[in-house]
Amino acid sequence: MLSNLINRQVLREVVLLAFIGLVILTLVPFGSVTPFPFAFAAIGMFTLAVLSGLLFAQPRQSRRVFNIALSLLVVLTSWMFIQTIELPAHWLANPAWGAARDLAGVRYAAISVEPADTLASILWVALPFVTFLTGLILCDTDQRARKVLASLGLTAGIIAVFGLLQFSMFPNILIVIEKHAYLDSLTAVFVNRNTAATFLGMGTLLMLTLVRDIARSYSTHPPGEPGRNLLLLRTWIYILLLCSCFTALMLSRSRAGIFATFVAALIYFPWLVINWNSSRRYLTPAPRWRSVLKFLSAVIFVVLLLSMFAGQAILRAQERRLQDDDRFCILPGIWRAISDHWLTGTGLGTFRTVFSPYRDPACGIFGIFDRAHNFYLEGFLGLGVMFPVAAFLTFAVLAKVFRRGLSDRRRLRHYVLLGIAGTVLVALHAAVDFSLQIPGFAVFFSAFLSAVVAISLGRSHGATDRQYG
Repeated sequence: MLSNLINRQVLREVVLLAFIGLVILTLVPFGSVTPFPFAFAAIGMFTLAVLSGLLFAQPRQSRRVFNIALSLLVVLTSWMFIQTIELPAHWLANPAWGAARDLAGVRYAAISVEPADTLASILWVALPFVTFLTGLILCDTDQRARKVLASLGLTAGIIAVFGLLQFSMFPNILIVIEKHAYLDSLTAVFVNRNTAATFLGMGTLLMLTLVRDIARSYSTHPPGEPGRNLLLLRTWIYILLLCSCFTALMLSRSRAGIFATFVAALIYFPWLVINWNSSRRYLTPAPRWRSVLKFLSAVIFVVLLLSMFAGQAILRAQERRLQDDDRFCILPGIWRAISDHWLTGTGLGTFRTVFSPYRDPACGIFGIFDRAHNFYLEGFLGLGVMFPVAAFLTFAVLAKVFRRGLSDRRRLRHYVLLGIAGTVLVALHAAVDFSLQIPGFAVFFSAFLSAVVAISLGRSHGATDRQYG
């Protein structure tokens, strides 16, 4: 029986390593925005999901979140499929099909104006959901969840180092091809600087957490004991990777990405400073004035850091005011499109086609907007009223999970704060960019969420590697 248990645990570790490796591989080829890397990532993740579901049971503590996410996936993909089929008597069909019938004799009519593109978008929606569900199954202990987060942080740090070297020595090269856009900005392995900024902001938060953990381990390690020098070396390596993530973020010159990271840092860093030496074994409260002083010092430090190193992004904001930004110029047109299709939507993947008649000529004649540069508005236009309901449910569930984590966790509470800060960062930037629509980053963020949710719902009862499912 013991041998069976060991084999099962070894098997879980192997599947977890495969999961982490696949998340990393999905990031590297430009965020898997091209068909072949995306197909590889989807096939691999779906295979891991089926394998994990067959071999391992759902973790008991996160079962409710698992069921909600699975139900949401089924509802959204089912609705997207309904949008592509011809309903009886052309019920709910988009009016554009009537014009197509009059002009070209087309007899087909559906909710989506481009059923093939909407059908293909089902995979793009399903991949991050499946990643999150698989992560919940595999992160059945605090140790495994922390292993996922550590791997994601180190990956972000290594990619940041690669981005810095590439940007400094080969600024016109993107991985192995010629770079055609954002030549003045660091984009790491991504094409778009805003996606790179969201990723590097997440990497900065993750590496800050790893630095805090390794530094505390070093400070509590007895002098002269074996392993102390190795801990010191790892501490300096982690600090280097943290600085690389931060530097790369600043060189991305993404105004929104840097601002979202700044807000997330204001949530996370002051708490981390106040509770740097906290321990569940020693709960002696510090004087209130000392905590207030630490909090104010941490806030001032973050503000000074931003003002000192975000000069290029601040200069871009001053040179190009919000009203001159094409992303904000097209917002009224997007709202008009949503108001005409708010109930059923026009089908995901149809923004480029649907938005064209609503585009304001005052926004200029150059460029084709194939994305809304706003995750929420594009989702609303594509899925109709179904999207805001799903988004509200998602944020409500995450808020409840993090609230419970803040209440129940002690020693690992900073991971709950990490989850809150990371979610705020991505949610803020999604209002002006499409990072969540890039498969590589969507998978990365889903894996991150699965780990922090698992930790938030796993109560600590003294065991470092407690299995709660």
